[in-house]
Formats: sequence, structure tokens, C-alpha cells
Amino acid sequence: MALEILLGRAGSPGIGVGRALVIGTTSVPSAVGGNGTGASAGRVALDPLAETGRLRTALSDAASALQDLAVRTAEQAGADVGVIFEAQALFALDPGIVDPALRFVADGVPADDAILRSTDAQADQLAAVDDAFFRERAADVRDVGRRVAAILRGEPPPDLWHDDGSPAIVLADDLDPSAVATLRRELVRGIALAGGAPTGHAAIVARALGIPLVLGLGAALAEVPSSAQLAVDGETGRLFVEPSVDDLAALARAGIAAPTSPASGAGARDDAPDGANGSTHGVAIVANVGSALEAEAAARSGADGIGLVRTELLFLGRSTPPSVAEQRTTYARILDVMGDRPVVFRTLDVGGDKPASWQAGPAELNPALGVRGIRLGLRRAELLDDQFEALLRAAAGRDLRVMLPMVATREELDAARERLTAVQARIAADGATPRSVQLGVMIEVPSAALMADALAASADFFSIGTNDLVQYTLAADRTNAELADLATTLQPSVLRLIDVVVRAARGRGRHVAVCGEAAADPRCTGLLVGLGVDELSVAPGSIAAVRARVAALDPAAAADLARRALEAPTAAAVATLLDGGPVPE
Repeated sequence: MALEILLGRAGSPGIGVGRALVIGTTSVPSAVGGNGTGASAGRVALDPLAETGRLRTALSDAASALQDLAVRTAEQAGADVGVIFEAQALFALDPGIVDPALRFVADGVPADDAILRSTDAQADQLAAVDDAFFRERAADVRDVGRRVAAILRGEPPPDLWHDDGSPAIVLADDLDPSAVATLRRELVRGIALAGGAPTGHAAIVARALGIPLVLGLGAALAEVPSSAQLAVDGETGRLFVEPSVDDLAALARAGIAAPTSPASGAGARDDAPDGANGSTHGVAIVANVGSALEAEAAARSGADGIGLVRTELLFLGRSTPPSVAEQRTTYARILDVMGDRPVVFRTLDVGGDKPASWQAGPAELNPALGVRGIRLGLRRAELLDDQFEALLRAAAGRDLRVMLPMVATREELDAARERLTAVQARIAADGATPRSVQLGVMIEVPSAALMADALAASADFFSIGTNDLVQYTLAADRTNAELADLATTLQPSVLRLIDVVVRAARGRGRHVAVCGEAAADPRCTGLLVGLGVDELSVAPGSIAAVRARVAALDPAAAADLARRALEAPTAAAVATLLDGGPVPE
């Protein structure tokens, strides 16, 4: 057994093995306050005019470097990831950041401290908002400030690899997204962070680049020896300290490691699934993606299709929503990549706890329960109509599957279908007619699960988002590490809601997918298949692993396992059942 196993949260799927590389910040320290102390303490008689010139030059250089990074990242990970750094380039020229820094310089503060004070103040304001989106913007602003200060101090970025070229696991409190984007995949096999968030830009970049990442390990990460051999399990959020041969073999048997020799070509498959429509034991293994590049990775991994396209990534990090033409181009490229395999596009899922910067409206006291997902789409109908038009035009002559997020009532589904039908009629004269159009809903809210029979009368398919379903069923913030033991799919209440959805879908002949973290969780595979779901939608790097686990199942045994789990009184009892033990009374 490993010397120790730390439990955090999944950030980017896959397994990475290497030697610890402990780093502090990913750039330079922030300013320490307004008294002139810090990295530039002791400097005297600075010329404000000269410092102003240095600052303006450094800001311009930083903006250019970030724009170059945006282009490189877009080439490697897709335009919707590159846009993160396009936004950072704009921050470097934003008067809200630049003007306060210039005022500090005029008051005699060195340019490097001035930009850090300005970005720290701006970031503090953003971080004070009880909203995950603004916390991410705060991290971006600090990233820019540290980059500009490093330029002013003549400090090169740190080397994020071992000098001897041995594989590294980077350990840090947190990482700037720009640092993640520059990691050399052949030298860095994984990342383990004390903090971070699955929706953070560092995690988004890591997933796009295929670097395994574990988040939220907390203070225990600081106790990991600097020379330790480590294994990062980005699928289940575990960090193995000095993993044994048996530990590594168990990870390999679970199939968590990504394929070492992916097939070439966007349409290639790594294996030949049994059953109709490429399914394994009647269960399709499909991918969650956020870009055409991730769709290409899904195709190479042998995905049966795409169960979730996160279209909101096209809308984030910009000052205005994308045009219909821009959306159409992106959606068409994803469809082209997948050929005749099914693709499900989720409509814009922003608002509430993840608003876009162009989204106007007052701050919400409880954003997780606020105007988000389809609620925003129906209140900002022009956004929904534009997205429907872009999707319909992109899918002309092909099959189109559209999925609505955060549906809580039948009325929301009916209103959205009415808008989709109207847009389809309006543009039909242009020849923008898909071969077929299906409209499905995400089951993320307990009310939707309980009313699945009513929704099934109108929806063409269901996709269960277990992350939010767990959060709302247990009233437990899934990003809160203190509640990790509570917020789990193994809760019998969650399993019973999934059972309700599957039974309602069967009564109407509807397809049911699972697209949350549970779909890739090795503990849940047998349960979900036993409950009767038709599809598991996971990150591209997890396709082969999940397919192997499903293929190894005995369907009758999985159904019996699910039946007994539904009768269990606690999550601990379900876990005991999965370990082969009896269910406690």
C-alpha cells in the first residue's frame, strides 16, 4: 500500500506518475501592502516619469505575450481555451487596472509594486463577491499582475520540471492558468493542488491539454516530501504518496490511465464495442467536450458519440456574446469531427454562480438557486434564439440533438420547445433544415427527477447531471471540501432519484444518459448500469477505461447490486455493498 493517500477532488481525468516538484507561486509574490515594503523595499529616489515608461512598456509586453499564449493554446487546446488568455491580455490594458497603477507610480511607488497593488485591489474586490465566476476573474487579474511585475524585475518564469528530465508531479497551493498552459506534457505527468476548483481556469486548461489534476487537497499537501514518488488519480481525486506496485497495478486494472498509443485520425477507434450502435452491454460510452479539439480526442478514443458539448465555453471570457455565425462555425466543426456519431449540444449554461462578463443584472444572494441555465435562456430569449439558429444551421442535413440545462418544470421545457420550433420555421426557407431535431433535458434538480414522467411526455431524451443532482438533493455545495463525505452519488436518496428517472423514461421509450462525475467513477459504474441507464458520458481520456469496466460487468449481477443499493439506508451501507459486504440494517 502507498505510504499515504490524500483525498481531494477530480480536476482533470487520467493518471500520472512521477516525482514531486514542489513550487510556491507560479510567478512572483504579490505586493504586501501600502507601506512600500516588499520585493522593492529600500529603493529610493525613483524617477516617476521613468517608472511610468517602464510600467507602460511592461504592460504592453505582457499583453503581447498573453496574446501569443492565447494563439498557441488555441492551437493545442481549442479556441474556447485560448480565449482565457485573450481576456488576460485585455486585463493588461484595462484602465481599471492600469490607471490606479499609474497613480501609485506618480506617488513614488516602484512600477512593480504599483502594478501588484493595483491588481491585488481589483482582485480583492472580485474575490469578495460570493460567486465562483468572479473568483476566477480575480485569479486571472492576479495572474496578469504577477506577470507584469516579473517583466519589470527581469525575473524569468520558474522551470516547472526536474533538471534531470525525470517525470514530475507539480505540487502547489494553486497554479495560474498561464503556468498550466506552458507545462511540457512530456516532463509533467500530473498536478496536485491544495486549493483550486474544478471550474477554475487552471483546471479547464489542464483538461484541455490532457494533464491529470487533483484539486482541494488542503494543508496535507504541504506534508508531502519534496522527493516523494507520487501518483495522481485525476478520475477520483486521489494523490498516492509512494504508491506501491499493487497500487499502480490496481489503477491500471481500473483502466484509469489514458491510452498510451491513441489511434490516428479523428474518426479512428481504439476498440470495437459489442452490441447495436457501438454500445457495450447495451450502454453507449460517449464524451463530454468543450471544444472541437476535445471532440477530436473523443473520436480518437473510440467514443460512441458526444453526450455533452459545453457550449458555454464559447461565451465566457469575452465582452459580448458570440454571433450566430461564430457559433455555427464552432458547432459545425464538432459535428464534422464526429461524422455519423451522435452529438448532444447543451444550450448556454451560464448565470447564477457562473455568469458571463457580458451578462447584465443585479448580484444574486443565492446564485446557485438563481437565474441560470434555461432560466436565463427564457428570460434572455434573444440568446436562446440565436443559439438555436446557430445549431440548426450547423446541423443542416444532419441529425441535431439539443439539451436544456437546469430544467425544473415542464413549463420550461414546453416554452423552450416552442422557441426552437419557431426558429426552425423562420429559417427553413434558407435551407437550414436538419434531418431530424431532438430536444432533451438535463435532470439536475430533484423536481425534474420527481416529474420525469411528465417531462418524458415532451422531452426526447434525458441526461442526468449527477454533480448538481447530488448538490441540490443533499443541499450540500459540491465545491466545499468539508462536505465531500456528504455530497456523493452513493447517497441512497440520489440513487432512488436516478431510478425514478430511468423508470419514467422506460415508460415512454426515452434514452437516459449520465453525464456527471459519477459516470466515470469506478465505484458507480456497476450501479448505474444496473439501474438501467443507456449511456455514460465522460471526459475523452476516460473513454477506454469506462468501456473496459462496463464490458467486464455481468448485467444480471449489476442489476442485483443496484436493487440492493436502493434498499440501503446510508451511503456508507452502499459503499460496504460495493466492497462486497452485506448491507447494514
